[in-house]
Amino acid sequence: MPAPDSVAGGTRRTPWALLAVAGVLLVLRIVAGLLEAHHPPDIADLVAWRPISGSEGMARVTGKPILYDFTADWCPPCRVMKREVFADAEQARKISMLYIPVRVLDRSREDGQNAPDVAALQMRYHIDGFPTLVVVSPGNQPQVLNGYPGRNQTIAWLQSAAGKARLGIRPGAAPPPAASGDSVGR
Repeated sequence: MPAPDSVAGGTRRTPWALLAVAGVLLVLRIVAGLLEAHHPPDIADLVAWRPISGSEGMARVTGKPILYDFTADWCPPCRVMKREVFADAEQARKISMLYIPVRVLDRSREDGQNAPDVAALQMRYHIDGFPTLVVVSPGNQPQVLNGYPGRNQTIAWLQSAAGKARLGIRPGAAPPPAASGDSVGR
């Protein structure tokens, strides 16, 4: 008696229709992945970004420092920072509480040039790469974070920069001595 696998026609037939469907689905997934890589889905940025115009006046009125986020749509590290920091509800709330947040979107690749207010800020703060965060408060030197060092380091930098701006500490300077009765972390 012949073995079951050697029976003419066999009991196991190759399901050509299923292989064809699987092949089509695989090709569609690859195409979708390539499209997503070139046009990633928009990430919900939760920071209450303000326009450039009026931000300096608002900073004077509120006493808050300005946080400029120099960014570009084509910038991969900018998208990662947006997803890991600015799309986090708790961090967005803290940023909006501590700062006058202003997004400065570079459009020179897309439009050939930037709007005059964007170009002026980039020149003023010597921006030559993205992302760059700049904290500005009256009477202090701007504090600058070039690039995206990762979520935890960026959040720590944002908290430190806000504290320095609030206390009027120049970057690199030692903090003033605590007055008696002051507690750390107030």
